[in-house]
Parts: sequence; structure tokens; C-alpha cells
Amino acid sequence: MAKKAKHMKLATYLIQNGYLTVEQAQEVMQEQEVPGEKRKERFGRIAVKKGFISEDKLNQAVLKKEREEFGY
Repeated sequence: MAKKAKHMKLATYLIQNGYLTVEQAQEVMQEQEVPGEKRKERFGRIAVKKGFISEDKLNQAVLKKEREEFGY
């Protein structure tokens, strides 16, 4: 059985694998923290909306991350 990788936040994974810069990730996280909002918008959705990553690249990255973490 494959060794499971430690769970990693999406932002960290995207930075470490060259999909986003630290600055882009920080900008996305700042937008997530909207005062008065009950629910935060998803990190990936904001990154796509800002044009930092395409939806296709995001989906590929999420799938790759899950495969590495959960071994499937």
C-alpha cells in the first residue's frame, strides 16, 4: 500500500507546485476574509475568478493533490 502523504492546504500545494505565487495566494486569502460574511468563498474559486489559475489547471492540481495524499 502506498504511504499516505500529510494533508496539505490547497494554497500551500498550489504554491509548492508552481501553480500560484505566494503573493497571489495571499491576495486570494485576503479576499476570503470579508467582514460580515458567514461563509468564506472557496480558495480555488477566487483564484480562478482573479485569473491566477484556469479552472482546468485547478481541477488538475486538486486531483493530483488528492492522489498524492490518499494514494488513488
